Amino acid sequence: MASTSFSHKRSFSEFERETLIVPKKLYDAFLNHRGPDTKDTVAFALYDPLEEMGFWTFLDDQELQLGDSIEPAIQNAIYSSSVQIAIFSPRYAESPWCLNELVHMLKTRALFIPVFCDVKPSELRYPHKGIYAAAFAKHEENGRFSKKKLQQWKEALRSSSLVSGYEFSTSNDNVEELRTKIAFAVQQRVGKKGFPSYAEVAKHQIVLNADAEASTSRSAEVYKKSSLLPRDSHPVGIDSKVEDMLRLLQDPQVPVIAVLGMGGSGKTFLLQNVYKALKSRFDNSIWLSISKSYAVKNLQHDIAFRIGLKKEILDVEISEETAAELIHDRLQGKKSLIVLDDLWTLSTEDNLLDKLGLPVDKDCKVVVTTRNKEVARNSKAHIYEMENLSDEDSWKLFCVYAFLGHGENRVPSHLEEVGRKIVKQCGNLPLAIKTTAASLASATDLRKWESKRRQLERAVIPIGDHDPVMDILKLSYDSLPPHLKPCFAYLSFFPEDEEIDPEYLVYLWIAEGFVPTGAGAGDEQWDTAWDWLDQLAQLCLLQLCEDRKGAADDSYEWLNKYCKVHDLLHDLAIQISRENQCVFSLEEASTHTSGASGWCRILLAKKDINDNALSHRRPAYLRTLSMSQNWEIETIPEYLFTAMRGLRVLDLSYTRILTLPASVGKMVLLKVLNLRGTEIREVPECVRYLKSLLFLAMPSYFFDIPVWISELKNLQHLECRDVSPMPKGISDMVSLRTLRVGCLKLSIEEDEFMRLEDLAKMTQLQELHLLLKHEMELERMEEGILAQLIKMRRLNIGNMMSGTKYASAQFSEKMRAMRDLESLELYSFVVPGWICDLANLRELELNYCPCIYYPELQRMPNLVRLVLRGDDCCRELPKAFGKSGGFLHLRFFTIQLFEKLEEFPKLEEGAMACLEEFRLQYCQNVKKVGEGLERLKRLKVFDYTDSGTDEVREALKKGGEYWNKIEANNSSVTITASEFESEYEYDSESANESENEFESESVPESESESDSESESKSE
Repeated sequence: MASTSFSHKRSFSEFERETLIVPKKLYDAFLNHRGPDTKDTVAFALYDPLEEMGFWTFLDDQELQLGDSIEPAIQNAIYSSSVQIAIFSPRYAESPWCLNELVHMLKTRALFIPVFCDVKPSELRYPHKGIYAAAFAKHEENGRFSKKKLQQWKEALRSSSLVSGYEFSTSNDNVEELRTKIAFAVQQRVGKKGFPSYAEVAKHQIVLNADAEASTSRSAEVYKKSSLLPRDSHPVGIDSKVEDMLRLLQDPQVPVIAVLGMGGSGKTFLLQNVYKALKSRFDNSIWLSISKSYAVKNLQHDIAFRIGLKKEILDVEISEETAAELIHDRLQGKKSLIVLDDLWTLSTEDNLLDKLGLPVDKDCKVVVTTRNKEVARNSKAHIYEMENLSDEDSWKLFCVYAFLGHGENRVPSHLEEVGRKIVKQCGNLPLAIKTTAASLASATDLRKWESKRRQLERAVIPIGDHDPVMDILKLSYDSLPPHLKPCFAYLSFFPEDEEIDPEYLVYLWIAEGFVPTGAGAGDEQWDTAWDWLDQLAQLCLLQLCEDRKGAADDSYEWLNKYCKVHDLLHDLAIQISRENQCVFSLEEASTHTSGASGWCRILLAKKDINDNALSHRRPAYLRTLSMSQNWEIETIPEYLFTAMRGLRVLDLSYTRILTLPASVGKMVLLKVLNLRGTEIREVPECVRYLKSLLFLAMPSYFFDIPVWISELKNLQHLECRDVSPMPKGISDMVSLRTLRVGCLKLSIEEDEFMRLEDLAKMTQLQELHLLLKHEMELERMEEGILAQLIKMRRLNIGNMMSGTKYASAQFSEKMRAMRDLESLELYSFVVPGWICDLANLRELELNYCPCIYYPELQRMPNLVRLVLRGDDCCRELPKAFGKSGGFLHLRFFTIQLFEKLEEFPKLEEGAMACLEEFRLQYCQNVKKVGEGLERLKRLKVFDYTDSGTDEVREALKKGGEYWNKIEANNSSVTITASEFESEYEYDSESANESENEFESESVPESESESDSESESKSE
């Protein structure tokens, strides 16, 4: 039997087997070997570096049954490969499969490389009397193979023995040396790697962005482009529905509302707009995404975390009944808005609202979205049925996505008739319209549009109540280029409604081998992955989102970048993966040990499981294993990973494990290890043997980094919060991109710990949080010692030298070389003027940086979030902040702890035109505010917590001078002093407002779907 297949490239063709036309030159190298002999020693060791270098390598896993002939697919792989590698082992001749492959390999003109593993070449010359004599005697005895066939096998072995190759002893020789020699030989033969040879055939399918600016950061470009798309700010046909929801929410006789509609009809998007507009007006606003198989306990935990019951519910073991009582008592009498999104099942006996502890009354409004009529009826709610878009609104939405936001004004006359037919075939459903329109974006060829119409006509079969959306989405998937199909299907790895970290997703794609290695280094592979992420977003198969996230008391905040996948698209990804036998749940693992290629690609064990549930389910051919978010798992048995030698991704995040079994150290191909949120207190010793590791995430309360961590030379992402000083050897990890360690503490001594000089050598770093506590460090910083870190994207530097001449240290002019910076956070530095020229900077936080040195921040072209915190001298901010055209793309602006600030600049027409949230907090001396705020048409939140004189606070209350002025021009804005403030009576008053409170509310300003705020299910 030949070895276990571990080529993602072969699995890649599984995803495409119905649509991909196999090119003539399919593989670069073919590996022939007998699995039981060499799988864990030589075969895997040779395969991996070839794949990493971009060589498409075939490693077969099929077993030849006696009498069977070689499969056409295997034969095709042999004849298409440029290099043939045969690994001869002591029991090699026992496998008819291996011998048949060898015969065909020697018929090709490819380079033939024999590897003699624990055998001598001379033993192959006389197979009838040497080490292979017993095997051939058995073949002759069973009589299943002809004498001619046996003679062919013997001749093939003799011919192989005459070819110059490599001898290797599994007990004495170093496999690394063999790997290097084989990889060099393949490179010499195939040439230009780089991308695998199949790229020549499919190069028209791999589209890289040729319009990139001077920045080398593709992630910055992707997010900047996604946030500026005109189509994202034009939702269609939603205004009247929002008005309907507002009317229902103000009705004291309607405590529960069920929004009913078919999949893709826009239920969630409608509620996101309503929720975003109103959440600040409630004491508690909670969004819960309900999975198909939800657990009441998990939902209770989500609610407890949001309403301040973490210690009472999450940190102790209590019954569901007790948790429900605690939640009920906390919410009772408080104005609350609770959204239960996408509820699938609810029996008449299953009163979910009671089980969650939700007080259903005039104060607590509950909104449920569902596509199930029975759920709507059983919830005893007022049912609001979502109507499909009108024909005209459907056409408008189609035009927004087909013509990149320019709408109906850009529709070529020759396309309108067929375009309207396409819209009609989409059933006036928003999701179907968007994905179909996006697949035609900017296309002006009538033939392409007609082809899409015919495809829809064939795909959508109107039978009874059949939901056409999945047929249309499947058509969008079928139209994807081959390199994007496995990337989309891999979205099934994540739970439904998850906020997906885009960088983590990119690492998963790279770990699986979906992204070919570039000719240079990791940069090209990284950029290619981001381009593919962008392509999926442009096709509306996932959303790129960017929102402000903050603590409950706004003591800290950040700009959160994440991806979202619509429920139906997530279902499609799971369906595709299952059809190709590449994803299984824990329950299926015992019956499906391998997929079509021998690989169960993903095992999802994300339900409530315990240690015993894993005992007998250990698929040997697994590549990705996730047990994330299983809080019941406390230990992992030692034997669990012994059979998983080919594992590439292991996600144990948010479990209660205390350590890893030693067997993890044998998974030498592992590239991603996620241990976030576990109980592990130190890096397990077994991790030091994972030389292929790219991504390592440790829990947040972790303290010591071992010296041996520097042995992981391929590591690109190291995440471990609150650590002691770093070992000096980390500076030798030249591949490291992200060093996410809270605040990095350095040494100034010549000892075993890292110094600033060592840090400066890590030129690949893209993320750094640094704390400077010595004069020597600040002197070197002012000299520009870190200027070589030109790939930096997120930089956080804190100056702890208050009370000295370095209390406001200077930033060197040399640092402006960091042109890729997306996020910059400074503590106690003089803000340099050159930061205004950083075109990619989207997030700027200035903490205790003297206001008098602020440069013209309003000139920053792509700034999205600005925080100014801490100044005890500033009485007035620069007037230029309010100039027309300033802060062109600013969405989130926070000013905190300006003790002497008296006036906020007057805003001219066109200033801060995109501002959505303005927080003026803990600035008690402000005497004048609000002038020009009424011009901010997109403003949703104005928070003045603990700010302003008594007169100002009074004028900002409902009915006050400032309130009336702002509300008259922008009725969708929420003016608040924050729910946690107790000094003023604003919240208590608003809690007792009449039932007509929402009458003054009108439809919120149109917002991007990518800016919608759906709360994550997990803590």
